[in-house]
Amino acid sequence: MGKHYTDEQEQVFIDRAMEYIDKNPKVSRGKLAIYSGTSVSVLVRLENEGKITLPPKLTTKEARASSPWAKKRM
Repeated sequence: MGKHYTDEQEQVFIDRAMEYIDKNPKVSRGKLAIYSGTSVSVLVRLENEGKITLPPKLTTKEARASSPWAKKRM
């Protein structure tokens, strides 16, 4: 399967993802993908190629705790 992005675009994704991970190490992969401007599957592919290290997947408990519903902000 071919790549859909150029090397320059991938580098921008990597730079933005690393910048966001530095600011918030407990970020979910979905929010990281939104911030970096790509999808989670592209970030996973870049991780498999060894270009980036993604944070571990959030457990169900962690994901629920980070929800605005749990924080009573809704």
